Amino acid sequence: MAKPAYRHQYHQAVTYKILLGRKPGVIHCDLDQSLGIVRALERLTLGLEQIVYLVGWQYDGHDSKYPAFFEVNERLKRPGDANARQSLLWLMREARAQNGFVSTHINLCDAYENSPLWEEYAAADLFVREKDGSLQKGGVWDGEQSYRVSKAREWAAGRTQQRIDRFLELLPIADAGTVHIDAFFPKPSPYHGVTLEDEIKTVQEIMRYWRSRRVDVTGELFIHEYAGLMPLGWHLNLDEASRLKYPPSVVCGGGPAWNVRREKYADRAAWVGVFTAPEAGCLYEEAWGYSIDDDICSPGDVARFAERFFLRTVPWLHMNRHAIVRHVHSRDSYEVHLAGNLVSRVRVKDRQHSLEEDGRPLVNGEDLCVPAGWRKQTLIAYSKSGSSRRWELPPSWRGIARVKVTPLYPFDSRPPRDAKVTRRVIQVRLDPGAAVAITPA
Repeated sequence: MAKPAYRHQYHQAVTYKILLGRKPGVIHCDLDQSLGIVRALERLTLGLEQIVYLVGWQYDGHDSKYPAFFEVNERLKRPGDANARQSLLWLMREARAQNGFVSTHINLCDAYENSPLWEEYAAADLFVREKDGSLQKGGVWDGEQSYRVSKAREWAAGRTQQRIDRFLELLPIADAGTVHIDAFFPKPSPYHGVTLEDEIKTVQEIMRYWRSRRVDVTGELFIHEYAGLMPLGWHLNLDEASRLKYPPSVVCGGGPAWNVRREKYADRAAWVGVFTAPEAGCLYEEAWGYSIDDDICSPGDVARFAERFFLRTVPWLHMNRHAIVRHVHSRDSYEVHLAGNLVSRVRVKDRQHSLEEDGRPLVNGEDLCVPAGWRKQTLIAYSKSGSSRRWELPPSWRGIARVKVTPLYPFDSRPPRDAKVTRRVIQVRLDPGAAVAITPA
């Protein structure tokens, strides 16, 4: 498949969500704190592109008042601003200075009886109905029963386009170039004769419409019919065959939180239902590389994010720069071979992960020293439990006699230090949970 014309290279960025608020009007993270998080992660990631989705930015918080999403949660208003919308616009502008693209998490599928659009949508018969004509119920979220919007009927009536256009007038989402649509999966309406195939075709048309408005759609899950239209699935449950089929530039994740491949009993995975789409996942996700699929709920979550970023995202970013060549699974080893003699391997007996390039270790369990491809001649080293290890530098560093080792995390005022290079090898000592950047001195 040819590389799609996405607005962002999601496989070369870090994508995450910030939970702002939940019903009924509970604020987890305000907009000033959110900007503080973006600034902290700009430092932690060495300026890597950040794609940030705000959850609970509307009305009374997460999952409130759908199918409407036309009002910013007023509890988020900053002192001195005229309204919460002005405050949100401020955050979106300020984040750009940190290479952050701030957008929103919305839902095109759910509906609540207290929505400003409920009566209008009910009168137009735009909700999914069971075979007997009753409204199909969705989940109960924070005490409120949700129902389903029929995407096929809404689209045919022109209401989807109206919703999207009105939303894009409210916020400069086209400038961010991306939006995250929660639970964006096809849902037939038996009473109306709307089939699964009808819904899939409609979802494709909806994503094409967003693209015509210069906005990429990412989603909570991915199915094969979304290929080339959806660049990122938050929980990317592709199996091995599909990983070989789709390069990360076509679709990437996300993380493995909803992987059910390793569940011992089927009933333990049954609640996930369609969220396992299109498959149950890979047996060893880490061998293919993965990133982040949980929310930041407060500034205190930066520590958890840092561990995920260094252990998952940094190797994933490097692997995504190399085409997958083959997958080999034996009794003792589960391997993914990539171009450039890059080999990602999981030892079956204890699930220890390693990554090697031309035989040179980059990852060994929870210790790593990996090229940061978005920065010129830079390595990131990290150790979860603390270590003192010798790391061989890339061949392109030949002739470099000394390197500068700059603390990345934890955040403190320690100055950079020089380290001697001996035969293209350096000694790196790290405290538990510490990360450093290594550059030529």
